[in-house]
Amino acid sequence: MSLNLHAKRAFARFYLPEITSTIVLTIGLSSCAVTANPGRLSANPVPISFDQPFNEIEPEVILIRQAIIGQESGANFRAINPHSGALGYAQIMPENLPRWSKEALGYVVSKRDFLARPDLQIAIVDFKLNQYWQRSIVASNGNVAIAIQRVASWWYSGKPEKYTNTATQYYNGHRYPSIASYSKSVLRRYQAIWDSQNAIQPGEMQRDRGV
Repeated sequence: MSLNLHAKRAFARFYLPEITSTIVLTIGLSSCAVTANPGRLSANPVPISFDQPFNEIEPEVILIRQAIIGQESGANFRAINPHSGALGYAQIMPENLPRWSKEALGYVVSKRDFLARPDLQIAIVDFKLNQYWQRSIVASNGNVAIAIQRVASWWYSGKPEKYTNTATQYYNGHRYPSIASYSKSVLRRYQAIWDSQNAIQPGEMQRDRGV
């Protein structure tokens, strides 16, 4: 898959909705996640409050998030991994939640509140992915495809430079895909979402592709 160096300019022309696109929602729940006890959701949830400035989210980050959640939970906000305890929509590790929520929102979010609040999940996930994207696009010298795989590897393993690692991964004795396989899968999902959002209509000129 070749890189189009004009991709970032093309991305600036649109901004995907905050909730996952239909293409990702139809992927289905990952076999490695189960649903938490739903409990009761507030009919009028308290709006997110930010005690510190929230960085503007890059358009690429929205697509990466949608690709990752298709890989992780199939857009199930209450998913819990039975092996690692990873939480929610994008399967955040429970030990990361206090620090990440503090960074993103200015206060610590409990596991219970996190699972009950899709808006909190999206805000925290987008904040971290935005950090990863900004660093990865620099590290990849502007190569969008490599940057996406670095972000995916970072999310999956905590090590962005491992995106080509083909070793099978294990967690508590359970087998998981290699980092390279995961990263490539996220890249394919990203491209599928991009293509669906930028389908060429009869008579239209070809526009820049995502990667």
